Amino acid sequence: MSRAIRFVGGVLAAASLVGCVERFIAVRTDPPGAMVTLDDQKIGPTPVDIPYTWYGMRLLSVDLAGYREVREIIALNPPWWQFSPLDFITDVVLPVTITDRTEFSYPLEKATAKPDRELEEVRKRAAELREKAEAPR
Repeated sequence: MSRAIRFVGGVLAAASLVGCVERFIAVRTDPPGAMVTLDDQKIGPTPVDIPYTWYGMRLLSVDLAGYREVREIIALNPPWWQFSPLDFITDVVLPVTITDRTEFSYPLEKATAKPDRELEEVRKRAAELREKAEAPR
């Protein structure tokens, strides 16, 4: 019985020493408080740290009333220690947690109102297209 208890204890101790990699997208804006959306899912206001699992391309947008919206595709590239076979060591073997943080900072630009002349041209063109689409064929 004591062998079984020691074995289970050893397994639990070994499991607690398993490594881990935490991945975060850190989004900061000036001014803070902009709403962050990642892959069309609302995350929250800046500053914000977004946990993620997989590297790759993601769609990030930052929006704050009175400022121009920022919308871009960002690349989350793995660091050198996340390529095979090193990723096995960092993810499983090392008994520490490693943090991979990718930061994006945006100085937001004030939105400028379009002159009435431009707005009127857009409305005129929209009305023309609407009439064209509704015309019988």
